[in-house]
Amino acid sequence: MGIIKSIGWLVLVVLFASCNATRIIKPLEKGEKAVSAGFGGPSINFAGAPIPVPLTSISYAHGIDTGLTLAAGLNTTSLAFGVVQADISLGINVYQTKAKKFGLTATPAMHFMYDFNEGNYRNYPQLEAITWWQYGEKPNLFYGGVGTWVELNKTKAHGQVQTNELLPWVTIGHQFNRAKWSYLTELKYLGFQHETFPLVVDYVSPGGRGTIGVYIGISRRFTK
Repeated sequence: MGIIKSIGWLVLVVLFASCNATRIIKPLEKGEKAVSAGFGGPSINFAGAPIPVPLTSISYAHGIDTGLTLAAGLNTTSLAFGVVQADISLGINVYQTKAKKFGLTATPAMHFMYDFNEGNYRNYPQLEAITWWQYGEKPNLFYGGVGTWVELNKTKAHGQVQTNELLPWVTIGHQFNRAKWSYLTELKYLGFQHETFPLVVDYVSPGGRGTIGVYIGISRRFTK
């Protein structure tokens, strides 16, 4: 995609795949709505210190039914580079205990990208599963999960054969809930099966593979 595609597939997809924290942890109640904003991204070494790339995103979620939430988001930082990236996802309650203290959420999604600089379009399916543990009166959530983006294109830039069909990650995080507001902190280990050397971006890469993403988020919920 323009200047970005010349620096490699992993740089491109890690940057855009990590534009946002987890969209749906526990599905909303039927009729409940939430507006969210997020900040953070993959960690890089800058001026001798590790910092997260300051990517931003906004999203909207709606509880369609008990155990089913629809969410849509827009990654606002990429707009400054002439790339529109939007996503749509479902949060499906696969399992929860009778006391509703522990559960599993499946979040299939689709990401859409359009580069106005060169007129390129791509889409990336996403599969993710999140387990959550609820505690406290409000209640708050600890969560963790695994997911991946799927590369559908058979070739990379310059006609090269696509050899990186997946960009997997593991996630841990915490959501602090108040009556109407929620505050999120999250860590992701992205692309852990890919070597990050040599790349023009100096990612914080455990063992020279993948990168650590750091995120914060805030949400406002609205009931019927």
